[in-house]
Amino acid sequence: MSKPVLFFPLILLLGLGIPAFAQYGDFGPGSFKNPYPLRNYSDSVDGISLRAIGLQRPAEPGADRDPPDPGQEYVIVSVELTCDPSRSENCLVASFDFELAGSMGIIYPNVMNEDEGAFDIAPGAEAFGDISAYISSDDTDLLLLFYHWPVIPYTFPLVFATEPAPEMREGIPINAKTGMIARVGPSSDLDFTGVFNRGEQLLALGRNADGAWLEISFGWAPAELVEAEGDIMTLPITSTFK
Repeated sequence: MSKPVLFFPLILLLGLGIPAFAQYGDFGPGSFKNPYPLRNYSDSVDGISLRAIGLQRPAEPGADRDPPDPGQEYVIVSVELTCDPSRSENCLVASFDFELAGSMGIIYPNVMNEDEGAFDIAPGAEAFGDISAYISSDDTDLLLLFYHWPVIPYTFPLVFATEPAPEMREGIPINAKTGMIARVGPSSDLDFTGVFNRGEQLLALGRNADGAWLEISFGWAPAELVEAEGDIMTLPITSTFK
């Protein structure tokens, strides 16, 4: 019923880049850095359209579920799936095709039983269901990960935001002078949150006190490694980390 454990680190790394089979729309490629917003569709390569349509956090586990451990919450994500009418056979989706992740970098398995989370959808039809997980109470920016095993071994994960995107703050466009990693805060001693490539354009949203580090949408980048299209010292100070 469960996938080989060795696949998960590989799949997670692939998710940090652009999913090869995602259909780009008006909402970005569906990567960890730029997930699909809540209530917007994405299509996988094999004719399944999926969107996250609701989030209950925290939710009541119900009589057949264990209560969350201290420091945990039980969450439910409601999903809608549509099977492409051009398919010649039903779309089959299993409960273990879904997982959750968040800003802490932890992947949480879907705890729905196989019969609860299984979908058998006729071409042109749609289905609704719930995905549930026990997550850390401190985790934010939850993402719904959809791994689907069609005829080929696997597709890259399609990633959907399950929490509404924050309002975009005004910022200053910056261009990476080299490939680099973003950190969780303004220090090279801190863990990294993602990667971006040379020439990639980002938006600086804030800075630390001396302007040596710039806050971007998924972490912090050293100012000396980017070219800014404006005066970064006019950005608000969004961290006092030393």
